[in-house]
Amino acid sequence: MMKIQQPKIGKALPGADWEEAFDLDEGTVHSVCIEGGTAFSDGGRVRLDGAEFRKVDFRGFEAPGSEVLDSVFDGCDLSNADFSRSSLHRCVFRRVKLTGAVFSESSLRDVRFEHCAGRYASFNFSKIERVRFDDNELASADFVGCELKGVEFGKNQLDDASFLDTDLAGIDLTRAEYANLTVSPQLLAGCRVTRDQAVGFARTFGLEIEE
Repeated sequence: MMKIQQPKIGKALPGADWEEAFDLDEGTVHSVCIEGGTAFSDGGRVRLDGAEFRKVDFRGFEAPGSEVLDSVFDGCDLSNADFSRSSLHRCVFRRVKLTGAVFSESSLRDVRFEHCAGRYASFNFSKIERVRFDDNELASADFVGCELKGVEFGKNQLDDASFLDTDLAGIDLTRAEYANLTVSPQLLAGCRVTRDQAVGFARTFGLEIEE
């Protein structure tokens, strides 16, 4: 299994609510544990560093161009949150609702997505390095034009996800579940799939399979 750097977080973070912890002038949350409540900002970039968020409501949170470092999101709701053009480094998303969340044109390194609901999430045109997706609902998610390096897909629901214009060489999809997946045929070489998945791809590309 690929080694992913863990978030560097203090063992005994002080607790606070978002209003107390968020410096609106600087757009920062640093070294704190926030449980519950609703996150807010002025719609500009933010810096979340060394923080833990438990069951925080980030729905519709707009923070393009942000930095999210050494942070853990546990049981949060990031539905339709906008973290496009952002940098995410050493982060964990665990049991997070990511429906329609936007991470497009971002850089993700040493990030884990575990048991998340990410239907319609967008990672388009992102650089994704040392990232593990494990046991997530990612149906209709978009990974169009991504650069994938050291990315692991465990048991995920990927039905109708799109990897168009994304090089899948070295990517293992054998544990993924999907009836339909959009890929670029010329970028599929080196992708590891099961026999049944290979037959499904062949039919998608218009080949007639003799049983």
